[in-house]
Amino acid sequence: MKTVNSLEVATGTPKPFAAGPATFFPVASARAQRRDVLSLREAVPLWFAMLSPLIGLIIGFLGAWFFTWLTT
Repeated sequence: MKTVNSLEVATGTPKPFAAGPATFFPVASARAQRRDVLSLREAVPLWFAMLSPLIGLIIGFLGAWFFTWLTT
């Protein structure tokens, strides 16, 4: 699985009492990076992992309803 490092900043040490917001907030001065779009090869397992529990719950409730309908 591919990881995205969105907080890449320069590793230089800040000077004490230096002027500017970059001294106190180095993440704010980091250049913005464009995130990669998920490929189909990565998106299918993601959606399967997210939707499998929901589909299982729906089938489970339908099965329980059918069982109670048969036994009454």
